[in-house]
Amino acid sequence: MKKTAALALEDHVLHLAWSPDGSRLLATPAAGPILVANSDGDLLETLPGHGMGNGKSAWFHGQPATTGFDGRVRWNGTEWKPGRGLVEAVKTNSDGTLLAASQGKNLHIRDAAGDESNSLRDLEAIVSDFAWNPANPREVALAGAGGAVLWRLGEREPFARFDWGGASLLAHWSPDGRWLATGDQTPSVHIYDIPRDHPLHMEGFESKVHALDFSADSRRLATAGSPVVTIWPMTGKKGPEGATPLQIEGSESPVQALAFSPASGQLASGDDTGTLLVLAFEKNQVRRKRARLGPGISALAWHPTLPLLAIGHSDGTAILLSLES
Repeated sequence: MKKTAALALEDHVLHLAWSPDGSRLLATPAAGPILVANSDGDLLETLPGHGMGNGKSAWFHGQPATTGFDGRVRWNGTEWKPGRGLVEAVKTNSDGTLLAASQGKNLHIRDAAGDESNSLRDLEAIVSDFAWNPANPREVALAGAGGAVLWRLGEREPFARFDWGGASLLAHWSPDGRWLATGDQTPSVHIYDIPRDHPLHMEGFESKVHALDFSADSRRLATAGSPVVTIWPMTGKKGPEGATPLQIEGSESPVQALAFSPASGQLASGDDTGTLLVLAFEKNQVRRKRARLGPGISALAWHPTLPLLAIGHSDGTAILLSLES
């Protein structure tokens, strides 16, 4: 592992996102200016923050889209105020044509020209999180009170509901579109096999799950909230149902961030003492690297094609770490 660059932000790092071509990194602090750097760590642009705090940012048509407590979305020199109240996050769909912003009981959706006809408004529950289907740019899942609701844009009703009676806080869709995973208000994870319309309830976690991520080939789901990272096998007709997950120890405190590399398949995890684990899966073995990086790790993002990991810390620093062998 070799540190190649560092950025200084004004607050703890909330979110990191590489542009689709890997040429730029968008670093969003919890509050204050948002930074854009190149893959060498050189600062390219400083964007204004959003009042008392920022939401999670995204790339849309090659430009940063930022949002936050002021309820505004800024993109490509324009400002969009979709409704009233703070905006938690903006996310782009899989083909890059639509940008969605979660705000209370609304998921505002627009295209580059400003058309908002696909928006989902006045929903039954507050949107805690949402996830676009990587395999279908017209499908989106919403997490909130009751569980998860799946919508196909242009239709009047959801095409699926997974109501387990509690609240889901996180949502993540597998790259192949088969699985939806949610991290819940209780120490549990729900995994929904969408083609089978079959929910799985995974309990026994030490604490609430803080992070979820699928591998790029959809064969693994990593979950974490305690110092233990749990990796579920997602292959076969039933996926994780009845399977024994792999449990990885080595973190010193609760894991706050997880990220699979889309290029190498490695899994990175970071805890709130600054311990980084990088796992490589080789046949029936797991090879690991471990480093203590200092301040707590709050965000992770792999470069789309290079063995380069962006790491955000609780003290407002973001570093680039090369993992070339």
